[in-house]
Amino acid sequence: MLILVKIVGIILVAIGIVFLLSPKRMRQWMVFCEKGVRPYMMGALRILVGIVFLLAAPQSRVVWVMVTIGILALLGGITIFILGLERFKSMLRWSQGRSLPVLRLIALLAIAIGVLIVYST
Repeated sequence: MLILVKIVGIILVAIGIVFLLSPKRMRQWMVFCEKGVRPYMMGALRILVGIVFLLAAPQSRVVWVMVTIGILALLGGITIFILGLERFKSMLRWSQGRSLPVLRLIALLAIAIGVLIVYST
């Protein structure tokens, strides 16, 4: 289970680096994610990741980090289903309009969280 969590952390760092170097790709990703039922697939994936983190938490080096990230992932996934497609898509469209420096800050945050995940496993 810890290997799976570590892979999620490494992927998060890699995605953060790509978005940091090219924040326009983050906008393209948001456009991709808002089509069809993809938001629901994202919500289901977040719920799955949250469960994996919570199951792996007792075996990790820093338990509270894994529990916190697991709970946040679960809540994020559930929120997508509660909001519904239209509200979630409008939030994505709002995010697309942020400036490039703001998108780079978001990418830095993703890198930091990914590094924290890798360190905590």
